[in-house]
Amino acid sequence: MAIKSGLAHCRHHDQHFEWCYDFDERVMNIKEYKPMAEQPRRLKLFFLFPEDRLPPALVTAREALDTAREALDTAWEALYTARKAYVTAREALDTAWEAYVTAREAYDTAWTAYDTAQKAYDTAWKESMPELMKLHDELCPDCTWDEDRQTIF
Repeated sequence: MAIKSGLAHCRHHDQHFEWCYDFDERVMNIKEYKPMAEQPRRLKLFFLFPEDRLPPALVTAREALDTAREALDTAWEALYTARKAYVTAREALDTAWEAYVTAREAYDTAWTAYDTAQKAYDTAWKESMPELMKLHDELCPDCTWDEDRQTIF
């Protein structure tokens, strides 16, 4: 089935002139889907104008439109591809964010436990100091630690 395209006469019943991208496909569509009583008239009036008989300005404008349409199609494909990439990245971002939130909650819980343990250790250290100093004096009788200067020298 050869593709024929161009300016058509009565491609549709309510359009006097209209661009047709595939003449044979439209003929097949008329034969398959349009009422039998309409088919002879539709097929008789539906034809492509010879391109060499069309106004040159119309042909030039149509070529520019086709070029713009190709650029639009290319841009649409790029947009569609970028959108898919964006959706994938967004899903990854959402997954990463959920992982971050979960990890942050675990960190906050661990920090609270650590902070509580640190406070308990500090309290135990302070309360154990007299006993620790007693042990120190027993085990290090010759220690030169200077409490005021915080040094052994």
